Order: sequence, then C-alpha cells, then structure tokens
Amino acid sequence: MSSLIGSRAWRFFVVVGLLALAACTRSEWRELAISDAGFSVLMRGDPHYARQQVKTPAGPMFADAYSSDRPDSYFAVGYADYPLALVLASPPEAVFAGVRETWVRRINGKIVASDSKLKLQGKYPGTEFTAEGKMNGADAFVQARLYLVDQRLYQVIAMGRKSEVPQATVNRFLNSFRLIPQSSVGTFSVEPSAK
Repeated sequence: MSSLIGSRAWRFFVVVGLLALAACTRSEWRELAISDAGFSVLMRGDPHYARQQVKTPAGPMFADAYSSDRPDSYFAVGYADYPLALVLASPPEAVFAGVRETWVRRINGKIVASDSKLKLQGKYPGTEFTAEGKMNGADAFVQARLYLVDQRLYQVIAMGRKSEVPQATVNRFLNSFRLIPQSSVGTFSVEPSAK
C-alpha cells in the first residue's frame, strides 16, 4: 500500500513539474510586434530597446534595436534606414558585407556557413551567415539573417555560448521574423491642389 501511495505521489510531482516547466517555456518567448518598425519576431522576456547614432561612409544615421540579453546568449532585431543613394548605388551584398564583418569581429571569429540567396516574402534580398569564435574565453557563435527591405536594413541576430544555446532555439527565433504593416503614426501625405 505504501509503495502504491509513493508511486502516486511521485507521478503527481512529475506531472506538476512538467506543467510548471511548460508554463515557464510558454511565457519565456512571446511575439514582439513593432508596427512603427514594420516587423514582428518571437522574443524572450521583456526586450530592451536602444537607439543610437552611428557613423557610416554615407554619413551619420540612426540604428534601432530590440534585444534580449542573458549571460549565455543574446537575441536581437536591429534596423536602420540607409540613404537612398547608397542603396541604389550598391548591390545588397555590399550592404550586407560590412554588417556581417562587424558581427564576426565581435567574437573574433570566422564564417563557417553562408547563404546569400535568401528572400524575405519572396522579394526582398537577404543573407544568412554563421560564425564561430570566442567570447570571454568560451566557444561562441553568431548566427544572423540580414534583409534589405527598400532602404531599411534589418538584422536578426542570435549570439551566444556554443554549448549553452540549442540550435532549435536559434532556428525558432530566426524563422519567426516577419514583416507587418507599418503604422502611419507620424506620417502625412501631400495631395496636389486641384486648380
């Protein structure tokens, strides 16, 4: 009789533990939809927003980012609107190259995989790369997708300790990025006057 009660108690605790784990997993990742920026993505926890001015060969511009940072990993979506003249004068790969090298340098790494034939929504050029290196003495990786949507460059970045971040988590994050209709807040239209 006592072994039957012990067995039932053990099952009860296992079921309760699995339910608690499932609840934590569900609440950890949720959709982040930023209509002003025109994207949505699955993001862990409450992301941090940052805006900074960056110097580029085309002059200063602003870069915005939403990120989730933990000791073992970093997930982020960043975007910046490039000058029209630069976008028209350069092939997308040239725009992607400088951004890719910046991320690879962050881990003092090298590119181990690259695919430059991505298309977002079947029409916007993109590229994906994976780099491996070291960060704070530990094996690290960066896996990213870059998309050029008209003048806007989106960076979808997963970075972390290689042994701590499952590939399934990285794939889920990267695959969740999508474009959504941009809000029209702060915009106006000019109609020609009828004469």
